[in-house]
Amino acid sequence: MDFRIIKHVTISVISIVCLLVFRCAMLSLNPYSDTRPISLSEIAAYPNNNERSFMENDFYHNLSMLNSSNFSLLSMKQIEQLASSLCIQGMTMDLDNRAMASLFLPSSGHVLAMLIDDQDSEEYQNLDGISLPARLSYNRIAALHPEMNALRPRYETFIDVFYRRLLGSGISDFPAKWFEQNAQTWNGNVTLPGLSSLPRLDELDYSHTFALDIFLQDVEYLSWNIQRGPVIHSLSNGIVVAAESGWLGFPRKSAALSYIKGGISPKSGNGVIVYSPEEHRYYLYFHLYDLFVKKGDILLKGQAIGHGGNSGINARKKGGGDHLHLEIFDSKSGRFLRNTQIIALLKDSSKNKTAVSPK
Repeated sequence: MDFRIIKHVTISVISIVCLLVFRCAMLSLNPYSDTRPISLSEIAAYPNNNERSFMENDFYHNLSMLNSSNFSLLSMKQIEQLASSLCIQGMTMDLDNRAMASLFLPSSGHVLAMLIDDQDSEEYQNLDGISLPARLSYNRIAALHPEMNALRPRYETFIDVFYRRLLGSGISDFPAKWFEQNAQTWNGNVTLPGLSSLPRLDELDYSHTFALDIFLQDVEYLSWNIQRGPVIHSLSNGIVVAAESGWLGFPRKSAALSYIKGGISPKSGNGVIVYSPEEHRYYLYFHLYDLFVKKGDILLKGQAIGHGGNSGINARKKGGGDHLHLEIFDSKSGRFLRNTQIIALLKDSSKNKTAVSPK
């Protein structure tokens, strides 16, 4: 046999093996492989078990309807009925709000994909100067965007009912007093008085257009360039639809920071997203040091959600810390608020304080 043919075949085989290995590596790094910890395709395939009650079998059947292909076919009325049934069945089965939220609500990556627009999605696919895990994460969010953006009104209808059911169950209490002894001084801002400040209006041109970086005071500077800021308070009543910690990255010689794993996204770091059914708005808190809340928690305005920090590529790089990154998405308009609108909202919140009363 011609050695050139052998060489060509050998190279082809090696290339195919390398591609398969690379594909497996990318799949293992995929942070949003399914919307929920339990695969809905597996749940849908569960056979009826005589040892389970009729209600349990009905619960698993209803849960399978949250598969995106089934969910997209339901009317809003059917979604309301589905949410109500699942919540009642879940509580009857002694599932708490966090357990139900992990089964009912999309993953953090799916929530982000719901909120970004087409331009953001395109940018996510063309990011430079970041590590491979970071690029894979953003590519995955971008790939999820078309489907999740179309499903957003349906998920909001579902969450509205889920939220009301949880409130009616009496599990909305959250121990704000555990985190700050002087919590009664809270005045409607993201921190207690004197622990944060807003940028000047003439500085906004150099910042985000549809987000606001709020400067933090009394920041502790820990080892490995890690910061722990003051406690961050919720600006709204609502339900936690995403809460991710464990962000890990390390500095490189370049201006970019290498992302390894964790967090709500590589650039955002540890974060919390609260959806307010009353306002039809999402509140996104990024770069946190740690989290006091988990997905499914019901919050009242003023309750503590975690310490400010500098997790995330954008905050961990030199000169990028000491701030909370705040975004507010208005579901009625389908747009994020401009930075000037967020400042106006924060000032109005301080005037109309409805603080959580520490006990």
